[in-house]
Order: sequence, then structure tokens, then C-alpha cells
Amino acid sequence: MRANRIGYVYSNKRFAGELLEFNTLEGYEYSFTYAASYIASGLPQIGYKLPITHEPYRRNYLPPFFANLMSEGWVRRHQARIARLDQDDKFGLLLGNGAELIGPVSVFTEYRGDNISAAIEVIAVPMKSLKGYQIDFPRCEFNEVAMESLGGVSISGVQPKMFLTYAEGNPKTLTNAVGMGPYIVKPSPNDFPELAENEFMVMQLCKAVGFNVAEHHLVPFSCGQLAYVTARFDLDRETGRRHEFIEDLASALNVAPGNKSSDTLSYEKAIKEAYQLSGGHVQLLKDGFLQVLMAYIVGNNDLHLKNISLSRASDSNRASGYTPIYDMVSVAPYRQYDNSGELSIWLLESEVERGFSTSSYEHYGYYTGHDFITFAEAIGLGERAGKVLMNDLGKKVAKARDKVIANAPGSEQLKQIISERITARLSTLTRPALR
Repeated sequence: MRANRIGYVYSNKRFAGELLEFNTLEGYEYSFTYAASYIASGLPQIGYKLPITHEPYRRNYLPPFFANLMSEGWVRRHQARIARLDQDDKFGLLLGNGAELIGPVSVFTEYRGDNISAAIEVIAVPMKSLKGYQIDFPRCEFNEVAMESLGGVSISGVQPKMFLTYAEGNPKTLTNAVGMGPYIVKPSPNDFPELAENEFMVMQLCKAVGFNVAEHHLVPFSCGQLAYVTARFDLDRETGRRHEFIEDLASALNVAPGNKSSDTLSYEKAIKEAYQLSGGHVQLLKDGFLQVLMAYIVGNNDLHLKNISLSRASDSNRASGYTPIYDMVSVAPYRQYDNSGELSIWLLESEVERGFSTSSYEHYGYYTGHDFITFAEAIGLGERAGKVLMNDLGKKVAKARDKVIANAPGSEQLKQIISERITARLSTLTRPALR
């Protein structure tokens, strides 16, 4: 059977294999086959669900590993318009935008040789501080500038965003990057006022209580409105090159991007899978538990599987840990999203299977400390470790909250709403367990 379209997959600048699309009577089918040269080199698998083998991976859908490389939402709609493609044509969008992706994997429309290291442009390296910097265009021009700049670039997530780089000849100025850049900027959407200030505030709190977070800043547009700017953590700080594999948990669990918040998913299953992919390192359980708990405390019900990622060394098949936290906001200020559940997916696998969490949840009607201790037991941490971790994080948040929120930019109303949500959630964690 002749392929309808072909993608040439590269990993860390080495040709890894071919991704083929076939048009059959039943619909489209896809096949990925590792290149013999890649297998012979002893290099690691490109994705957790794509172990090295000479046999092709055949599916009647685009494998989630590749589908999850692509943008969503606003960026995806724009890219579809530019390429004159249906936004549901995932493979077409991957071919059109796969040359520049976050992480070391690229997808080209032609074979470029077994090793393309010499042809790869090095990206500028993020700085430790952007104090005194500004963006050289106003917020009102963001959409227009982004459409001109994104081209064949893919950034995950549904919120409007684009890459920034340093403006040549203009000190302390960031400008739109044509292609990829060392920073990603996210302005506050019109429907979500102060979302940039919200995310900065919550990320500052995460940092204050000990989480590993992506470097983040609030940088003004030329009109004065603040934008949330995060530094690329997939870039080597000395060379600007991308080496480590970065794979979100949606891809690691073989979940298509459209199902990232499915009712069939639970954090219990996701964290246990991350633990297995690390070769059984208990730190993956602790860090996963704490990240989910922090999302609950601050009121983030958008911690879906594409917002939690694993990192993996360029020469390894095992996860070394989670990437820095890069997307944590409180939905408390936005009523239309605040009533859609306490978390993005179920906490426990028992909720997926039987619609049951704990006896305490049945009584209170919301998650309490009992649920999170049960979560700790379910993933293998144990009751005692779960209690210690939960109580310790609760104390740290309670201690750091007032100072972090007071020092962060944002309206008093925004600060009050987020602070009240944190107070309420910390209180639920102390409810007595009802057996």
C-alpha cells in the first residue's frame, strides 16, 4: 500500500524513523517504524510508548505521542488557517509545524540525512532575571504579531501564546521571535482578566514552598499591560540546544490530547505510571502527590495530563523526574470555570471504576485530607508518608501565602479571592475522617 503522506522523524538531530499515513476504505491508518541506523546506534526510544523495535507500530489513529507534540486551541486554529488545513487534520498540522517543537523531537516533510546536528540553529539562552525589560509591542497587537511569528512552530496548551527573544540593538527589550525563542509569553485573555498576574502569583507561591518551577516573570507590553513570560526549561543553559526528552503524561499514558481530562483518568493511575517509567524511584511518587495536592490547595482544576511532564536524559529510556512546574493558576476568580470540579481528573482510580472516593467524600461532598491520604496509600507512599507530606505542605503554604500574595502585582480583589480559596482548601484538609 502506498503512503498518502510521510513524516521523517528526528530525535536529537538523528534520523529516528518514518511516520506514514495510509488512506484505506475504513479511514486513515498510521505506521511508525524506527530506522535501522537509529536502532544500530543504540540510541533510546523517542517515546515511552514507542520502545525500540524493528517492527512497525500500526494504528488506525495518529499515535498519541505524535498528536501530543502539537499545539492546541488558539495556536492550532491559527496554524490550520495558515496551512489551509482542517484543524482536525493532526497529521497535516504535524507535518506543517513539526520542524520546531519543544524538546528534541522534530518531524520534517523530507529526509535530511542521518545526522543534521550541523544544520540546527542554536536558540538564545534565557536569562536569570528580566527586571526592567519590556515587550516592544502593545497587547492589542498580540494576535497580529503572533500570527506573523508562529509560522511552523508548535507550542502546547490552549491559551494564546508565542515565543519571544531579545530585540537586537534594544537593551532590556523582548520582541517576537520568528520561529522559536528562549521565552514563551502568555497575555491575559479578555475573558480572563489578570490571568497573567494570577499565574505569576500562584507560581511564586509554588516556588516559595519548595517546588521546582520554570523561571517566570511579569513583563509589560509597550502599553503597560503585564504579560506572563516563562523561560524555556528544555534549553541547555550554555549551548541553547535541546537534549533532554520531555514528554507529558498524556503521551506517557497513550492518551490523545482531546482526552487529557477524560473521566476515565485518575491521578492515581498517572502517578503510578510515572513511577514505573522511572524504574521505581519513590521521589516520583512524592513529587507527583505534592503537585496534585498543591493544585487542589490553590484552586487549579486545570492540572490535566498535558500539564504534567516527565524529563528523560538523552541517552536513557527511564524518566529522571518531573519537569519544572510550568502551568499553575487558580480558577477561583473565574466563576465559569470554578464550578467544573475540584480537580481536572479523578483523584483515585476507584472514582473511575465505581464512582466512589472515600467515606468522608460521601459525607462532605468534597475532597478532604482523608481523600489525599487514601491517594497516598493508593500510589504506594503509605498512610504515614501521606500525612507527613500533606501536613508539611499545608504549613508551608499557610506560612508563605500572605507575604507572596501581598508582594505580587494584581488587584486587591484578585488577591483576596485567591487567598480565600487557599484558606478554604487548607481547612478542608483538616476535616476529621468519617469512616
